[in-house]
Amino acid sequence: MSARAGGATRASSGTPELGMGVFPRALAGKATRRPARTSTEGGKTIHLVRHGRTEMNEYLRENHWADPGFKDPMMIDTRLTREGERQARALAERTSMLEPRPELIVASPLGRALRTAELAFGESGEYADVPRVACALARERVFHGSDIGRVARELRAEHPEWDFTDLGDDEASWWYTPEGRDPFTTAELEPVDVFERRMEAFREWLDARPERTIAVVAHWGVCYSFTGDEFQNCELRTLDFDSEVIAGNGSFKKFDVFLQDNIFGVIARAVVNLKQKLF
Repeated sequence: MSARAGGATRASSGTPELGMGVFPRALAGKATRRPARTSTEGGKTIHLVRHGRTEMNEYLRENHWADPGFKDPMMIDTRLTREGERQARALAERTSMLEPRPELIVASPLGRALRTAELAFGESGEYADVPRVACALARERVFHGSDIGRVARELRAEHPEWDFTDLGDDEASWWYTPEGRDPFTTAELEPVDVFERRMEAFREWLDARPERTIAVVAHWGVCYSFTGDEFQNCELRTLDFDSEVIAGNGSFKKFDVFLQDNIFGVIARAVVNLKQKLF
């Protein structure tokens, strides 16, 4: 799993605030698009990809999230490593032969997903004619500082071929931040019910798109929620939207005991940490 937001303040109990950007323009504006076809008009296909290996993935390899001394290095919008870029370029061989061919490429606005999409779907020129949209609903659940993003102005300058309309104001944050906290310095665990509602909203957004085949480059949490499986870096699966892409297929509630700041969380993390040392 991605990891515990070590050292960060946890969300308070009770009904959590939705925070900033949980339901961005993409969903609010979906009624202006052409209505989605129903399943009787032919199924929709999703080519789902997890991003390549990142600097934060490497950090977690040496600093396990269950360790009592774990510290969040605050790698804001963590980048792909050389290995991650190699993985994404290798994936391009498969994406060039995808059937059915994607009519739209969607990526999380986090840099690791955008860069993976560019390398896996861009360098060969095979998809030069396919629109590219960054959708904030596709972002990772906030576990660490690495899940804090960058504003649209910065992203647009670095990735000019992408449509960042969904992110709204050029200087606004679009990732989860508790009410009253600084979105650019706060890495507070995104409450599970907030994340799961966002996954439902993301699925609705995909359903509302007129395209029948969509490539989605996202994150461990998104892939797990939709499929119930833990994707490896740059893993790609072709899925039937109606039967295989279901928000909540993978429930985070069983993982969240490991993230709690109480005796149960302490014990659960200790067990995981012991297993890591023994095996």
